[in-house]
Amino acid sequence: MKKIDSLLPDVLRNFSLDIYQKRNSAVSMWKDIAGVELASFVKPVGFDGSVLLLKIIHPAASMEIVLRKKEILHKLNSVRDEELFTDLKTV
Repeated sequence: MKKIDSLLPDVLRNFSLDIYQKRNSAVSMWKDIAGVELASFVKPVGFDGSVLLLKIIHPAASMEIVLRKKEILHKLNSVRDEELFTDLKTV
């Protein structure tokens, strides 16, 4: 079990305006990151902390997200050379 004071810096980092702007900047490049074809079926709709929320329009795109999850996360995080997102979640 972790002490609350060891968790606080991560919590505050997720709520800071700076990280919010960095995440928005990465998401704004979605077509370049996911590719035009996949981006036409998958739309980022927001984020919950470090989890990017995606709306899937076609069932096959859901499988593509599962298969390319690591690659997409790597590209998203490479935009700012830091871990902006840790997971992708479909909604």
